[in-house]
Amino acid sequence: MKQTDRLIAALAAACMLLTGCSTGSISEESTLPAETSVTAFTESTAAVTTETTLTTTETTTAPPQDTKPYPFQPKVCSVFMEEVFGEAMCEAWYHLVDAVMAGEDTFACPDEYTCGWVIGQFPTRCFPVLVGLIDEADDREHAVTDGIAHFKYLVPREEAAERIADFAEQVEGILNSVLEPGYSDFEKAAALYHYFAHTYQYDYDSFMKMEDTYLDYITPYRLFQTGIGICSEISPAYSYLLMEAGVDATVMMGDNHEWSYVRINGRNYHIDPTFVLSNEDSLSYFMMTDAQREETGCSMEEYVITSNYAQDHPHPDYIADDDTFAPLWDQTYDSLIPDQNILHCRHYTEGWETEYFDFDYSGY
Repeated sequence: MKQTDRLIAALAAACMLLTGCSTGSISEESTLPAETSVTAFTESTAAVTTETTLTTTETTTAPPQDTKPYPFQPKVCSVFMEEVFGEAMCEAWYHLVDAVMAGEDTFACPDEYTCGWVIGQFPTRCFPVLVGLIDEADDREHAVTDGIAHFKYLVPREEAAERIADFAEQVEGILNSVLEPGYSDFEKAAALYHYFAHTYQYDYDSFMKMEDTYLDYITPYRLFQTGIGICSEISPAYSYLLMEAGVDATVMMGDNHEWSYVRINGRNYHIDPTFVLSNEDSLSYFMMTDAQREETGCSMEEYVITSNYAQDHPHPDYIADDDTFAPLWDQTYDSLIPDQNILHCRHYTEGWETEYFDFDYSGY
């Protein structure tokens, strides 16, 4: 239904492109998760001021501030983060973001274990610019005292604030240029998928270097800054923008590859924004089931979702079996027509003639 007013560098070394996926090593078993919604907090300021004088009771209203349909939200965290890490760890993440936004170096956190996970895992997924700005305190064994955690800045705090402000402006600009007000979650996913296909490029040079050396610069933030990246940068960046737009999204890792995973209308789907960079606008990698994910090269027998270390954070047995979007998988994205709930597609016949197909996504 339409909305009307509305993770690590080491893994990157395992990233593969277009050559398929090899056997993984981690699996989990549990139960299907209950449906919940994206958690996102925004800070707002009053847009109207009232002035009075001693001689008149007339009130004056300031011109309304320029509001954007998709404002930058410092605190985003999807249902998948809550299901894997737990609500308490997500709450500590919100406290950390509050501290950074205020230029502070402490935040409410129950223990060192939580502190390490929050600082080590959350920024790359939920606030990419922080990866190069903050880190755990040097004395990690005593980083938390009486429920207060300490962390350090990797750059001067003024510089950190400037980078965050620039990043916020960039994210806001992307969202408000790519997405229209009132887009449904499906439309947001489709529009950003198309945007990635035409905006970012795969970093073959870094991919080749990783066979011989460790690269510490592999982060989603680099993709936003340079326009190039590998799968462990591309998929977190795509999922992050979806979370910023209010869509439940995360990353899934398995068989030497990483891709995005979303929940739309209570159902789970795989989306691979890395493959589409070299298969411009192919919808074979969009809104995939588990079966389609395997058909396009990655086994679903063993995988890790959201957390790099699933053995420490057991998760539900995620299932993607809704094949509503199967008609799209042999099509190419042409245009989105929101007022008609149509994704206009095209494909080539055996005689290399172009045929067009309109996919009706009503209800999504």
